[in-house]
Amino acid sequence: MAATVAALALAAAAAPLRAAAAPSDSDATSVVTPAIPEAVTAQLLLLSDDACEVLYVPGTLDRAAHVETWLRGLAFGAAKRTRHPARLVGLVLGRDEWKQAKLPCVYGVPCRAGTRVVALPAAGDPGTVTLWQGLLGALPRLAGMPLLGTAEEAASLAPADAMAGLVAARDLVAAAGFAGDQPWVTDVLAHAISLDAARQSRSGRAEDLDGFWETVRRRYGSQGVEPADVLAAELNRQSKLYLAAQALLGNDGRLPLRTLRKLQDKGGGMLRAADLRAAWPNALSGL
Repeated sequence: MAATVAALALAAAAAPLRAAAAPSDSDATSVVTPAIPEAVTAQLLLLSDDACEVLYVPGTLDRAAHVETWLRGLAFGAAKRTRHPARLVGLVLGRDEWKQAKLPCVYGVPCRAGTRVVALPAAGDPGTVTLWQGLLGALPRLAGMPLLGTAEEAASLAPADAMAGLVAARDLVAAAGFAGDQPWVTDVLAHAISLDAARQSRSGRAEDLDGFWETVRRRYGSQGVEPADVLAAELNRQSKLYLAAQALLGNDGRLPLRTLRKLQDKGGGMLRAADLRAAWPNALSGL
């Protein structure tokens, strides 16, 4: 049941829009309010910069700083490509706070918690280790020793951070004024924005994203295993969309903004799947 709810929450933000909304000039400066009870946010500390902010449980500053680094890179990179800055918020919550926030995702899976707000686990634990070992077959190897918990528990946070790029970037797609006529259109653009921003940052995050989604493809590909639940099936689907996003970025690794705008104008304010398949037949024909 938990996996079903998590998968539905992961896919919920990808629902097609009726028409593209005009980008708002205030997205970079407006207050972004998490959709969780005030009793939870009142417990959190703040780490803020000019592109994003992270609210985190006391005692997890190192984890919050890590999230702030890649979240800021995503916000800046997306703004550079889409020409529309939009502020992002991360919530770094412990298991108890996650439950109090009544988030629809299982702890350990990144969760949308409001417009341009993504919630992430503050620390790994035996539950997150079991979750991601079951989904991926093995956890990624991390260099060094963690400040909190075991090496396995720390490693179980890396998949959540990789997936969170998709969750956060979906709202950046909408903020930039894009809308697709099918859910996968939004997700391909979100993956492309996330990967493009990661490459711009030159922080190693792009390699982390490539490695995570390649692991998922190997796990559930033709030589792998059948997805055991809806969350595994959703990961498998997203790994294919990530591969399509890599092709969309092309050899220069840049979001093709002008082409996408032209296709959306052609679709009367909607990015149509058929037009995208025609523009990138090799990458998108199977979607």
